[in-house]
Amino acid sequence: MTGTLPNVANFVVERVRVPTRDGVDLAGIVYHLNAGPQPVLLVRTPYSEPLSRALPVQPAMDAGFAVLVQDCRGTGRSDGEFRTFENEQADGLDTLAWLRRQPWCDGKIVMFGQSYLGMVQLAVSGERPEGLVAIAPTVTPDDYRDGLVYRQGAFQLGQGLAWHLMKAAQAIGDAATRGADIAAAMANLMTLMHDVEAAYRALPLPDQPGITEVLPSWRVWLSTEDDPAYWDNLSYAAKRSATAIPGLHVGGWFDVFLRGTLDNYTTMAATPNQHLVVGPWSHVDQTGVVGENFYDGGSAQAIQLESQQIRFLRESVDDLPTTLPPVQIYVMGANRWRTENEWPLARTDWQTWYLGPDGTLGRELPGAAETQYVHDPHDPVPTTGGAILLTGSRDGRLGYQPGSRDQRELDGRTDILRFTSTPLATDIEVTGPITVSLNAATSAADTDFTAKLVDVHPDGRAMGIVDGVVRARYRTGMDSPRPVVPGQMYEYTIDLGATSQVFRAGHRIRVDIASSNFPCYDRNSGSGKLAGEVTESDFVTATQHIFFGAGHASAIRLPVIAIGLTH
Repeated sequence: MTGTLPNVANFVVERVRVPTRDGVDLAGIVYHLNAGPQPVLLVRTPYSEPLSRALPVQPAMDAGFAVLVQDCRGTGRSDGEFRTFENEQADGLDTLAWLRRQPWCDGKIVMFGQSYLGMVQLAVSGERPEGLVAIAPTVTPDDYRDGLVYRQGAFQLGQGLAWHLMKAAQAIGDAATRGADIAAAMANLMTLMHDVEAAYRALPLPDQPGITEVLPSWRVWLSTEDDPAYWDNLSYAAKRSATAIPGLHVGGWFDVFLRGTLDNYTTMAATPNQHLVVGPWSHVDQTGVVGENFYDGGSAQAIQLESQQIRFLRESVDDLPTTLPPVQIYVMGANRWRTENEWPLARTDWQTWYLGPDGTLGRELPGAAETQYVHDPHDPVPTTGGAILLTGSRDGRLGYQPGSRDQRELDGRTDILRFTSTPLATDIEVTGPITVSLNAATSAADTDFTAKLVDVHPDGRAMGIVDGVVRARYRTGMDSPRPVVPGQMYEYTIDLGATSQVFRAGHRIRVDIASSNFPCYDRNSGSGKLAGEVTESDFVTATQHIFFGAGHASAIRLPVIAIGLTH
């Protein structure tokens, strides 16, 4: 079919099929001019046609690009079986090679897209394929294993189940389009979706009828927790530094993959023309309204993000100096955008704030002491906001929605230790990565420790800012599991991700320590078993000891930026 678009001459829209090295054909739709070769913007998606309608096809064509929107293997109209992540590198490289052979392609290709659509970009960019000149990944993890499926060893149950529910529904829809009998699969999925809260609590975790017969990845992810060879074979993490093309990395302060977006940028920063944009956004929402806050001027539209992305890709194709600043961040609390030259900021004052045994938080090292709490995996601390991607709701509340949310609904719990500063005399800006160093012991064979940074307002509101988790046996990394000895003290580093938040004068800074954040993460049984092996009969109540003072201090490291001092 042919037609016209504003500012675009006659163009052609056609369905194409791209052959791959193993004989599977990948379906796509290409939009290109009717005369002369062009650079191509490639989007590879597993989400089928309905979720592709928001892609910037017309703006890309206005900028002089041909556009190929391709269904990943086993999705949409493409042949083959969809096995999450497993074929994206080879299929992406085959598609790039095919594009270079097309008469309407001038040999220069860029890639665009968010989440999975960003992962497929990183899957190929480190291979330095011929013709690929720029990428624009949005809200994209740095690693499949410890970054997407797990976080410092804890299984990311909430986002994993939410994604598989969505993808299972799409897969069943695709099967229906092909004429398959979907009655049984749809019935199982509807049962699961009817009571997501029950699905979160169902054990053992691999048994999720409605998902497992549609998507093998759910069981694969859980069965390969302790199998680094499987994940290393898929991962693009180690190859990112070899990427030799420009990149525009976009993330959100409340996106589940923020750590990955920031690490992708810093890892690839040695390559010229790397850029970073981080707004007050979640994984799927860039309106600037997230959690219990409206961030004035914080929307993607306010900074014309899509136009920036298309302009960046066009400048890369034309080998022109970019017009974008290296880093753009939205400073929450100040509620304004700011440009920077790097990330983390070179002018950061890295401050250590110590946790005290009497519930204090301050710059002075407390005396040696310890305190304790009891963690019961039967009654985990419920997820209340944060950088999350969950589905469902708890008693009709909004705790499963991302963003900064009031933590006072957790005030009655005795399995959370709270450490609070005195009221601030002046505003303090915290911009950068945040970690908690915790010296702790557990009575169990394994456990989790969680940490959360909280902004306590004068009226009592306690707004969560960032949080993180570490699984005890993975305290030195998932490739080197080390079981704990019950009762023995270890030092744990909990990565809380990053933020840009102004704590106002009169507010107090608080750190909350616990051992669960459910259903964002699975419940650590305390038995030492892997996540996919646990049943409720394995649950062990644990007594947790937190230590303070010289030699075994527990503290948070805050990246403080002098207010009024710019780069």
